[in-house]
Order: sequence, then C-alpha cells, then structure tokens
Amino acid sequence: MPNETLTKLKKHKTIPFIKDNEGGFLRIGKSTIFALALNANVVTQDFIEDEAPTDEVTYYKPTLPQELAAYKGDPAFDFIYDMFYKLPTGTGVQKTLLIVFDGNVGTEAAPKFNAWQASATVVLKEFNTVDEKITFDLNFNGNIERGTATVSDGKPVFTTAATA
Repeated sequence: MPNETLTKLKKHKTIPFIKDNEGGFLRIGKSTIFALALNANVVTQDFIEDEAPTDEVTYYKPTLPQELAAYKGDPAFDFIYDMFYKLPTGTGVQKTLLIVFDGNVGTEAAPKFNAWQASATVVLKEFNTVDEKITFDLNFNGNIERGTATVSDGKPVFTTAATA
C-alpha cells in the first residue's frame, strides 16, 4: 500500500449534464454546489433473535440540488431558465441526467470515466435575482444506468456497463 499513488479527485472533473429537448447534453458547469445525496431507504427490522434492531438498505433515491449562476448565454442556464419561465409539469420536467465521475478508468491516451445515466425530475425552486442564481433539484427516478463516458469538446458519449 505505501507504494500506491494517490490521486485526488477534482470538483471540475465530476461533471453533471442534462439532456435538452433536442437530445443533446448540456454541461451544468456554472453551479456553485455539488452535493449528491443518496437518500438511502432504511428499513429497521427488530428480529426476535437479535438483542438490537438491524437496519437494511432497500434502495437509494439520489437527489442532486443545484444552484446555477445566472449567466445568460450559458446553455444549461438558458435551458433551466426557459423551464422556469414556462413552469412545466408532468412529463415536461422529466429529463435525462448524466453524471460523469472523475477518476480515469481508461488509459492516458484514451481516458474514460465511470458514469451514471438516469431519468430525473427537475424540481424548480427559486430564481434569486439578488444572488443571481436559480435553484432546482434533480431528483433521480427509477434505475440508474451505470457505465462509462468519454467527453470530447464538452460533449459526453455514454456507454452502458453491459457494453462498456
């Protein structure tokens, strides 16, 4: 273990993307927070054979709150701001989310990164003109598709784990 090289993961290399209405991914880069909460569903079982109850995790329901700086011309801001203006509901707030995690699992010549792709509900919260931020939550729906991604010229390409 002492000979292992440690690599610190960097915030700017873990990248959230949201799919726009044309099918392209937009990088959420002007956000001031990245706090991916897993929201584990914990069920406590009090088995008669045990002295103390046992916790079991039955599933996770991740949420990624966002606080996006108000830069008109930033494609992610313009997309979310348009949603804010139109106040969509139902399927209008169901989007595809892609998170590309730092930590190259490929080679230096051909880097690739672990990634999650999932359906998410965009929950619009607040547009604060004093702080110049728009806040919203990305609430994961259903299953997380695991795989890898490459990013070239700011555009990700996701490959599912089955074919990764």
